[in-house]
Amino acid sequence: MKLLIILLFSSTVFSQSFEKIEKNDNLKKYNSLKITNFFNKKKKTGWSKKIILKDGKISGISNYNKSTLTYNSEYRYDKNNDLDFEIIKFEINKGKINDTIDYSYTYNEKKQLIEKVDLVKRYFSNFNDKNLPQTIESEKTAIDSVFGFRKELKYDSKNNIIEEKEYSKIDNQIKIDITFYKYDSFNNVIELNRESEPKEEYPIIMTGGRAHYQNEKFRYVYNKDNLWVEKYWIVENKEYLIQKRKFK
Repeated sequence: MKLLIILLFSSTVFSQSFEKIEKNDNLKKYNSLKITNFFNKKKKTGWSKKIILKDGKISGISNYNKSTLTYNSEYRYDKNNDLDFEIIKFEINKGKINDTIDYSYTYNEKKQLIEKVDLVKRYFSNFNDKNLPQTIESEKTAIDSVFGFRKELKYDSKNNIIEEKEYSKIDNQIKIDITFYKYDSFNNVIELNRESEPKEEYPIIMTGGRAHYQNEKFRYVYNKDNLWVEKYWIVENKEYLIQKRKFK
C-alpha cells in the first residue's frame, strides 16, 4: 500500500476550491444548500459546507469544521456567467478579512475559452466538435509541480468526461494517471476506474481524504427535483455513506 502525501496550502494563497454543483434548472427553486461529509466507516461527520444560491448559481460559501466556521466567501459573475471574482470575508487563521481574488478568461474568435487565470494560469486547446477542450495545461513554470501540468480529456455525447489522463513530473520522471468515468441518467458519476504508468499499487492512502481504489462505485438518493441528497461510496463490495445534501 503506497502512501501519497498531499501538500496543503493556505486558502489565502490558492483560495478554497470552488464547489461544483450539477447543472439543474431546479436549483433555481432553492436559496441554500448544506453539505455534510462523512469521512470514516463509522459515519463520523467531518467538515460541512453551507452554500448560498441565487438563480441557480453559487453566491456564497461557508466552510465548517464541525461547528466552527473556518472559511467564508462571496462570489460574483460576469456577463458571460463566468466566475468574475471571489471576496474572502473570513479565514480562520486571519479572522475577518476582505481579500479579493480575481478570475480572468480569454476567448478566441470561435468563442472558445483558451485561457483562464485564478492565481494559476491554465491553457485550453484541442477542442472537439462541441467546443469542449480536450487538453488543459498549466503555466510552464509549474511543469515540475506534483499537481501535474497537463490533462487530456475525452467526453461522451452528454459532454460528461469519460476519460481523464493527467501527466505529472516527480523526480524527473513523467507519471501518467488515467481515470475512466461512468454516469447515471442525471449525469452523476456512478463508477470510476484508475490506471497509472508506472503502475501503482492500489489502494493509495490519501492524507486528509479517502483512499483511492482502482475501482470505485457510487450510489445516489434523489429528491423530487432530481437533485441527489445522499451519496454512497462502494469499494470492495462494501457501501459507505460519504455525503448528505439538504436543500432549502
